[in-house]
Amino acid sequence: MAGVGNVDRAAWVPDDDPERDWELASELAVAWTQRECDEQGAAGVLVLNAFGVEDHSPALRRFRARHSCTTPRADRSRVGRGIGSVLAYVPTEKTLDFAMSLARGSSIAVVEGSQFPLRGWAQQLGAVDLTRPDDEPAQIPPRLAEAIDRLDFYGNNGFGDRFGKQQAQNILRNLRDVGALDGDIILGAMAARGASDRAVRNLAKLIDAIAR
Repeated sequence: MAGVGNVDRAAWVPDDDPERDWELASELAVAWTQRECDEQGAAGVLVLNAFGVEDHSPALRRFRARHSCTTPRADRSRVGRGIGSVLAYVPTEKTLDFAMSLARGSSIAVVEGSQFPLRGWAQQLGAVDLTRPDDEPAQIPPRLAEAIDRLDFYGNNGFGDRFGKQQAQNILRNLRDVGALDGDIILGAMAARGASDRAVRNLAKLIDAIAR
C-alpha cells in the first residue's frame, strides 16, 4: 500500500516473539534499510529515542557509521538534505512522528518496542513484516478502516478542540458498542496517516476513557 503519509515503502519488525533476540530484529531492519539506501543512491537516517541506544547493538552501530543518526530532540539539520531511507528503533509516538517526517518521499523501517504499538501503523501502510517477508501484509478490517477515515477527518486540531473531541468520542463509542474498538490499531493507523504525536496522545486518552 504505502503512499500514506507521503512514505513510499514501509517495513517493520513486530515485537511479537519474546524469544526473538533484539539484535536479530535490528539486523533485519538494518538489512532492509540498507537495500533501500543502495537502490535510492542516498544516505539513510537512524532515528532513536535518545542517543546511546545504538551502542548496545552491533548492527545499529554499523548503520550509524555509514549514515546519519538523530533523535527528536536533536537539531533537524543533523540529517541534512536529500536523505534516503529511515530506520526507527523502538520509537515512542513522538519519535515515530519525527521519523515519518524524515521518510517523506522515501521509505521507512521500524523495530517495534513496548512504548508504542505498531500493528495499526503497519496495516495502514501495508508494511512488510521482516520476520515473515513472504506473507501478505495484514489489512485493517473494513468497519475499523471507515472509522479511522472519519477520525482522520476530524483530527485537524489534534483532538484538542471541543468539536473534534466530541466527534472522536462518538466514533469511538460506536466502535465500542459493536465490539470493534481496537486502540492499538487506531493509534498506529493514525500515526501512519501523519497525525502528530500530540494528536495520537489525545486520542489515546479518549480511547482509554471510553474503553473503561
